[in-house]
Formats: sequence, C-alpha cells, structure tokens
Amino acid sequence: MSERSEVTDREVVFEWSEWAASFPELESYFRPNNVQKIAERAAIYFNPSSKGVVCCPKERRILLNLLVSHLVLLQKKTADGDQLMGPVSSVSEGSVSMSVDTKGSIGKIDPWLSQTRYGQEFWALSKRYRSTFYIRPIPDPRLRIFP
Repeated sequence: MSERSEVTDREVVFEWSEWAASFPELESYFRPNNVQKIAERAAIYFNPSSKGVVCCPKERRILLNLLVSHLVLLQKKTADGDQLMGPVSSVSEGSVSMSVDTKGSIGKIDPWLSQTRYGQEFWALSKRYRSTFYIRPIPDPRLRIFP
C-alpha cells in the first residue's frame, strides 16, 4: 500500500507520513489506509485542488491535514461511544446533567467544526476564504411594474 494518494489534477497530495508527523497524537488511532479513506472524505468538504479557492499549495495541504485530523478525532470519539454533537456548554454534578451547544454560538463557528480543536483551527485559518463582499445589483428600470 502506498502512503501517497494522488488527487486528480496533480496538486495537493495527502501524505500519511507528513500527516502523522504533524499530528503524532492521532496517528495511532487508525491504520494508514483508514486515514487515507478519511482524507478522501475530507476532500469532499474542502477542495484541495488548484481549482479551489486556496491558491497556495502549502496552505491547502495544511487545511486538508487539519480537516483529516478533525474527521479522525470525530471517528475516534464515535468509536469510543461519544455521540454528543457540539462542544460541552454546561455540566452539573447534582443529578448529573450535561448540555452541548448545537447552535454554533461559540464565536459563530460551525457547530460540526467546533467539536474538536482541529476543526476550530481549520475554521480560523479558512476564515478569509469564507468572507464575501456583497454588492447589491442595480435594478433595471425597465423591469419595474407601474400601477
């Protein structure tokens, strides 16, 4: 099994060895071929090719690796029986209650990404690619309906 998987337009390549060196705390959770499958899923959420919005190949690789780490940790948490969706927002000891924030109100972050520190870092680093500048179109006076 090769540790490399080519993305179709010869740009960013997921390399397990580079990912494992960057995230040594996660590498023992799954075998390289399992992480490769997770990387293929991550490429659906984030386009690592040159046709995506991120121009710098190094930055694309970092963002892809962060998203892979996020998915790996979520899969690990699910395998361990943790089915909570969202970061823990409050805990009480009395009769043991716990609630999670599913609205993403923590800094307006996507609730799915807020579940792990890797998702939060991905959100922070990709902020400039999510920002848009909206210009309202000038209405065509010919399309107005007069009474």
